[in-house]
Amino acid sequence: MNLYTEVYNANFITLLRQQFRYCVSVLDVGCGLGLLWEHYDCNIIVAMDIHRPYLEHLRKTPAFVLPIVADAREIGSLLMPRSVDAVALIDSLEHLTKADALKVLDDAEKIARQRVVIFTPRGFFPQESLDNYGLNGEKFQTHQSGWEPEEFMKRGYRVIVLKSFHNAQNASFRAAFGEDAPPVDALLAYKLIKDE
Repeated sequence: MNLYTEVYNANFITLLRQQFRYCVSVLDVGCGLGLLWEHYDCNIIVAMDIHRPYLEHLRKTPAFVLPIVADAREIGSLLMPRSVDAVALIDSLEHLTKADALKVLDDAEKIARQRVVIFTPRGFFPQESLDNYGLNGEKFQTHQSGWEPEEFMKRGYRVIVLKSFHNAQNASFRAAFGEDAPPVDALLAYKLIKDE
């Protein structure tokens, strides 16, 4: 089993869609406006975000959506073990401290029946005081941790490194690194859950 792969010019949407192909239900932690849901092949989305205005402006989706205003650190007390097919942490893990994020991963691995899926910048991506949605969620958008492939691989995750994914075309990247900075890789990590 190959735990590490690097891809160049990858189609993120295609890679993401593959992750949810056989999942009927997904807990999307830190879902924002749910802008990626049209690419999830599922019928039920439990949409969790700490900032209520994001949930009030959710993107319409063909799936049934259950919005929950809650802190990601509470998932272990809010959801039962093996209660959803997948837990998604797409552009959300980096908003937690490393200690809190590791606890959330522990809980996510108990809640998911099939898989846990993470998408995050590689390394620390400094971001603060920026809400690209314009919904006053700046304090929740600050990045507090950075991640490397080895940290996920030690936990049994497979990691796809999307080389040079973040670049100056992105407003968050320009604010963090500047117009002329070299691109930053992104990580798509996923763990297959085996029932014990």
